[in-house]
Amino acid sequence: MYLRECFIENVGPINSLDVSLSLNTIGNPKPIILVGKNGTGKTIFLAYILDALAELAKKTFRDVVVGQQIGHSPFFKVTSGGDTRSLSGSSLSLLEFSDANSQFCYVEKVGQIDPQIYVTKLQGRFQSVQSWPENEQFHKVVTGDEKKIETFFQSGAVCFFPSSRHERPHWLNLRAIDDQPLFGKNQRMSGVLGKPLIIERAAEDNRQWLMDVLLDSLVDGHFVAEKITPEGNTQLQWQALSNLSDKWLLKFGRKNVELLLRSVLEDESAEMVLNYRNALHGRVAIRLGNGVLVPSLMHLSAGQALLFNLFATIIRYADRGDIQKSIHLHEINGIVLIDEIDAHLHTDLQYEVLPKLVKLFPKVQFIITSHAPLFLLGMEREFGTDGIQILEMPTGRKISTERFEEFLKSFEYYCQTRSFEDALEQQVLKTSKPLILTEGQTDVLYIQTALELLGYTELLEQLEIDEVGKSGKEGVKGGGHTNLDAARKFLENNQTRFPRRVLFLYDCDTKKEPEDVGSLSIRRIPQNTQNTKVTKGIENLLPIELFKEEFYPKRIKTTEYGEEQTISNFLKPQFCEWVCQERQERNDFLRFEALLVPIIQEFLSLETTI
Repeated sequence: MYLRECFIENVGPINSLDVSLSLNTIGNPKPIILVGKNGTGKTIFLAYILDALAELAKKTFRDVVVGQQIGHSPFFKVTSGGDTRSLSGSSLSLLEFSDANSQFCYVEKVGQIDPQIYVTKLQGRFQSVQSWPENEQFHKVVTGDEKKIETFFQSGAVCFFPSSRHERPHWLNLRAIDDQPLFGKNQRMSGVLGKPLIIERAAEDNRQWLMDVLLDSLVDGHFVAEKITPEGNTQLQWQALSNLSDKWLLKFGRKNVELLLRSVLEDESAEMVLNYRNALHGRVAIRLGNGVLVPSLMHLSAGQALLFNLFATIIRYADRGDIQKSIHLHEINGIVLIDEIDAHLHTDLQYEVLPKLVKLFPKVQFIITSHAPLFLLGMEREFGTDGIQILEMPTGRKISTERFEEFLKSFEYYCQTRSFEDALEQQVLKTSKPLILTEGQTDVLYIQTALELLGYTELLEQLEIDEVGKSGKEGVKGGGHTNLDAARKFLENNQTRFPRRVLFLYDCDTKKEPEDVGSLSIRRIPQNTQNTKVTKGIENLLPIELFKEEFYPKRIKTTEYGEEQTISNFLKPQFCEWVCQERQERNDFLRFEALLVPIIQEFLSLETTI
């Protein structure tokens, strides 16, 4: 059962919304993402879907709302004129869920509305609830096959995660505060369904369930294959035997939970471990890939805890009706509503992790609100342009992610900057020797060769010379004077963390003045006026006669107008290899001795005075 049709008029900020929700080519629901400014009706749209699901569940279960067993049936969502759009006088909300052969409809009407004027608008949809009483002020009804409703709720994951969801941190003293959830299962009477529709926090329930999952993975017995389902999956039956040959099947439930955990922690080696029964923080702990032991799930960060418990709850709800659902995540069905899915989440989790977690449950219809462009872009990257539906509220107009592409460029730049700073931090912390950072890899080779051939090996022993950025098959990433500037800024802002002496050595073509800031020195190699052919880069220090024609291969480029242009490119790496490794002539580096060696000597003398 999936939500397929929605028609809402004159509710809050929604003037008119009429949308059809799609399935993909194999019949699975496309994730629905509701976007828009605050106050455009995203949450109230979810509220109507939740109310419809609650009314359907109440047809076969007695524990959906508080007081349901006492002889009346309160609504999940209050029906009143307070939500009716100003000056309209009435409101109408219609939802239609369907499976392969059946429809399940919901109607809420406030005020006097003639059903006949909607016949054309509704185009044959919502037929089972179209005959509402015109003069009845408040009217709410659901229809549908009760047996199918029962099966749907028992076997699937149907729930709403409100924006108020949170998990209690491990450091919180619960005796010092009034910590009652807004929507708590402690207010519910036990009943048949046993799965609250609104989930504000789930860590405690999930912790108890995870103990069952861990114990299942250790159980003595095995599964026996009974038959193959129409979907091609093996139907398994449990036999409590001493033969343990098939016990590994139950380990899949644990592996799937650990898959969630690894995604959320961004650690491919993270795993759950079982503590002894007197462990201070509980029996389920987490071992990270680096060997660090996280005492419990309560010790996750706020964002990690929310994300893990959200998706673990989906498995737990499906697992309650059929243990094999925790083994085959792709067979879990249901409808999951999530308000502000990006709340408390870092950009990495929004863009990289969340979409992958949603994709683990292809038969679950996710209806989500979000203010995070990166989440939308991540969903499109994971599912494809046609694999998701983005609806802009309050109209429900379908939009694409094109308007958010600038956010992706900003995020990519942020990732590059973070990677650059992480690499620089490792580079600076790995040893205590004074460090010379250059604009590129060839600079390092020229300086090392010059010092060796000129007899300054004692200088080489006293310091380390490295490039900013990293060289690879695709060239240098993070090199050049702009990244040298970025490295300087990062280290200058964190000098207490990086006390190591660093010289930022710029090429002669930059306009840098000598400067010393704490443990950092900035110097520019002076111009070698004797070389009038190569006037930039460290190659300027070399004799002009070394730059032979063979290092400037020519090629012809034909323009769109048929013009032929001769283009000559300098083979910089090949030239460096020839000068430094093949030729190795001391006289080639005399200008290094005159112009560069004094800078290095001065830098090392500063080291001794600090």
